[in-house]
Amino acid sequence: MEAVHDPDQSSVSWVARLVEVLQPLSLRADRLAGMELFAGLRWSDLEFAAGLLYETEVERGTRMTVQGRPSSRLWLITQGEALVSANARPLRVVGYGDAVGTAALLKGGGSPETTIALSAIHAFTTGQEQFRELASRPSIRARLIASLSPRRPRRVGG
Repeated sequence: MEAVHDPDQSSVSWVARLVEVLQPLSLRADRLAGMELFAGLRWSDLEFAAGLLYETEVERGTRMTVQGRPSSRLWLITQGEALVSANARPLRVVGYGDAVGTAALLKGGGSPETTIALSAIHAFTTGQEQFRELASRPSIRARLIASLSPRRPRRVGG
């Protein structure tokens, strides 16, 4: 894919929006609780996050972040994998439970890495405004900051 895919600029399918409306907040909160980033948070924090995140799909080959460019979204991968690289060198593969776009949104400025979807990806996502609201909760902000240090990266190429 030539250009950066910006979910804000593309139409969201009516089916995805219908599911979003019909799926109770508590179900999304429960799904978040099963992810390392949100595991152990109070239920009120999980519901708060679930109210700001919505589900989306990312096509294979889509550049989710581009090194040096500001990131407009946070993605929390629920299915699929993406390749993370910097300075044209593969660093790791991210998948279920991993957050993409966090560094640029937290620190401002350009993304430190390029992230490209290796497969179709299902993810929870949020834009800049909602991310700021999400990060305003100290317990969630601490988790987002901690997620910037790779814990168990799946290295690429040895």
